[in-house]
Amino acid sequence: MEFALLILGMALVTFATRYSMIVILGRWQVPRAVTLALTFVPMAAFAAIIAPEILLQKNEIALVNARFIAGLAAILVAAFTRRIMLTIIVGMATLWLVQIFFFH
Repeated sequence: MEFALLILGMALVTFATRYSMIVILGRWQVPRAVTLALTFVPMAAFAAIIAPEILLQKNEIALVNARFIAGLAAILVAAFTRRIMLTIIVGMATLWLVQIFFFH
């Protein structure tokens, strides 16, 4: 019973916070600068998730590791081609090859 009440409470809090923003923003014109700034949020969140995985090795910053090299390869492919699948394939292939030949 307590578990069901907990889930119901969490659902109500989630609904209330989201619905309140819909109501408030529905009546208010969002400034163009805020709208523009919000377009960068997904990229910033992605970078915050990926950067520690690429740069940290055994809880220390290590710029010479397989993930960092593969990340650089993926960034270059993404910048020049703008093709997601090719970026993923090149990044993973680079990671595997570097791990096999240099960091085994």
